[in-house]
Amino acid sequence: IADLIERYRKEILPLKAEKFIRDQTVHLDWWEAKLGRYNLAELNTNLIAQARGALSTESIGKTRVKVQTKDVAGKAVTTTVVKDRVRAPATVVRYMAALSHALNTAVTEWGWLEKSPMVGVKKPKVDNERRSFLSDEEIQRVLTAAKESENRFLHTIVLLALSTGMRQSEIMTLRWRNVLIEDGADMGLLVMEKTKNGDARTAPLAEDAFTAVMALRDKAIKNNAGRVPAGQLLFPSDTVDNKPVEIRKAWETCRKRAGLDDFRFHDLRHTAGSLLAMSGASTREIAEVLGHKTMAMAKRYSHLTQKHLGSVVAAMNQ
Repeated sequence: IADLIERYRKEILPLKAEKFIRDQTVHLDWWEAKLGRYNLAELNTNLIAQARGALSTESIGKTRVKVQTKDVAGKAVTTTVVKDRVRAPATVVRYMAALSHALNTAVTEWGWLEKSPMVGVKKPKVDNERRSFLSDEEIQRVLTAAKESENRFLHTIVLLALSTGMRQSEIMTLRWRNVLIEDGADMGLLVMEKTKNGDARTAPLAEDAFTAVMALRDKAIKNNAGRVPAGQLLFPSDTVDNKPVEIRKAWETCRKRAGLDDFRFHDLRHTAGSLLAMSGASTREIAEVLGHKTMAMAKRYSHLTQKHLGSVVAAMNQ
């Protein structure tokens, strides 16, 4: 199995995108450490299922969790306990997908196996219906905290995430050639050359996000002898050439200052989708703005569009 994984690393991985290679290398390293010593003839569904169990239960670090209990008087008391951190079901699925593709390649291209023993191994159930989004008051808190951040770009980055629904990776890889703004216009267009889905798409740039990007653009032009530096990143690192600024620590600080528990940067995208739904956008329009390939992803916001549909029907009846 170690030989199979090594050949896959050399022949297949180099053809993939950089982020894919980085993630898959971590996943394949784990499988090699766990199953690499076995012969291919020994690899079966049961062996992989046991490894899947280890993926789901082994500790990958510690985490602090707030627990509510009651004291002797019956008063609620919140305490913090340290627990083992384990992989989420979605992460386990990604690990399994890495091995599955390697095994399928060994079947279809190399003839090393007659069929993949991954067939029949159940995947853990993944809840993709996370609906965490911010209220109007929470949006103001996070924007205020972002503006106070030591990271000079964080406020604009958060604004873009909220106003366009773009993914973090899409925002951080924007270059000035991707920002289309006509002279005198009060709106612009952001062109994403390659997204998570592998397709190019665009996102409208308007209101506060437009103003913030224009301010950045004016500074970039001033620092580039009066011309737009087309190949330059909007949010460049101060320490590494041609790399985007690192925002992980700045975002965590911002999130805590805003009082947002269990809230991820990606949830800003969910917030944008929710705001679109509550503003009357249809499921198809939400899918187009957020760049969903299927309507199923956009339907997670359908419960929010019901209020809008209700008001439409009420108006018609009146």
